[in-house]
Amino acid sequence: MKEGYVAEGIREEGPGPEDMEKINRYTRRPFGEEEVFVFSMVLCDNQVDRDGERFPAASLEKLRELFLGKTCIFDHQRSSSNQAARIFDTALEEVPGESVGDGEPLTRLTARAYLPRTKGNEEVIALIDSGMLKEVSVSCAVARRVCSLCGKEECEHDAPRLLLEPTDAYECSFVAVPAQKGAGVTKHYADKQWRALEEEARWGRKYRESLTADVLKYSALVQPELPREVMKSAVKGLSMEELASMGRTYEKMAQKALPLKPQLAVEKEGRFEGQNREYRI
Repeated sequence: MKEGYVAEGIREEGPGPEDMEKINRYTRRPFGEEEVFVFSMVLCDNQVDRDGERFPAASLEKLRELFLGKTCIFDHQRSSSNQAARIFDTALEEVPGESVGDGEPLTRLTARAYLPRTKGNEEVIALIDSGMLKEVSVSCAVARRVCSLCGKEECEHDAPRLLLEPTDAYECSFVAVPAQKGAGVTKHYADKQWRALEEEARWGRKYRESLTADVLKYSALVQPELPREVMKSAVKGLSMEELASMGRTYEKMAQKALPLKPQLAVEKEGRFEGQNREYRI
């Protein structure tokens, strides 16, 4: 989650006819200017964030398109009951006389959002007016994360990483403490590294399923009176290591209780010793 750099804070702006035309694209019926509360905010910019990453201007331009129509919520808790406002307009603003590390002009992605003036929204409007709701944070997805020096996705350079090719914008949030340590962009990398993690997770699930099957199989031999559903419920909360250990234990117990002997095994000694033993089964 990338913090919003809100130099002037969230500010109210009375809607005009053009604003209402854009707002009514998202409403089920035409709303009037007196029925909505409109405010502006800065979502993000092209400076290096606390994770050593940044959006170049091209990525901000794509995010400008993606954030249209997205909702504003609280603390990135994605639920319908947590929706506070909706973005109806976005723009890029260059800050005169300021630039980022590579000489690119400091550029901010700004947004305008609205919420209906209802009794239930009175508190939110009051908090925005009073400056209590001021800082914002965004959540989005990008396709690539590359080194700003060599352009590679994997390298040993200690240099800022560029977040390229945004693929989706999820929401922006009002946050209480945007400057907390570790704040940054929520990224979902659609690259080979992300796919590799997904593949590892898939095989991890298969391994767990295999361990669980072993535990259930051997426990049924050792404790046939114990219902299978009870055992399945008991192993759900176990770690991989605990499952493997339980499986080995039950396997040893099963071998002791039901020692298996091959059908064609030859007896070393017995009453048939020397008596046509090559024909004996």
